[in-house]
Amino acid sequence: MAKRSPDEHLTWYVINYFGFMTKPEWLANRAFMAQEKAKWSKSPEIFEKYLTADPEALALMTEGFDMFLRRVRDRILRDHQEKVFLNYCPRCRGLTKTPKAKQCHWCFYDWH
Repeated sequence: MAKRSPDEHLTWYVINYFGFMTKPEWLANRAFMAQEKAKWSKSPEIFEKYLTADPEALALMTEGFDMFLRRVRDRILRDHQEKVFLNYCPRCRGLTKTPKAKQCHWCFYDWH
């Protein structure tokens, strides 16, 4: 069974396999990553250069990382629906791990 919920997996799949982030979204994503890395670093100041002062990016960050990712996912699915291929398992209709996968990570069905 997969570690993510189906909704989390859809978000991860769309954002990682289809690079349609706008510049403010990209800046916000980079800033979120820098903040998280700085929390665990012995030298958090090295991540300061990846933070952003862009007002659009900061506005996107107000509701937190998870909501930001969901909003980006929904925008990509809406604006680029003809370019985004969602590869579903023919047996259980679960979203596969990658657009080219031929094995389901939900029910383990293999259609090679």
